[in-house]
Amino acid sequence: MAKALPDPEKLTYEEALEALESIVQRAESGELPLEEAMAEHVRGEALLKRCRSLLDGAEAQLRSFDQASTDTSDEDSA
Repeated sequence: MAKALPDPEKLTYEEALEALESIVQRAESGELPLEEAMAEHVRGEALLKRCRSLLDGAEAQLRSFDQASTDTSDEDSA
């Protein structure tokens, strides 16, 4: 019986990226049967979505920090 894979939504960015890289390596090897390749493709899409979501969240947080820093600097200058 195949080992159950963790839900991509519960993975950290690093875990999701590592899993995605593993899928790409297996796909590039050309040795996956079609059915397994299709399942890996679906999982890869979910992992990619997770990575993008985490990166978008980090980017928004950095923008927020930057804006707060700018606002504080403006208040200090006044």
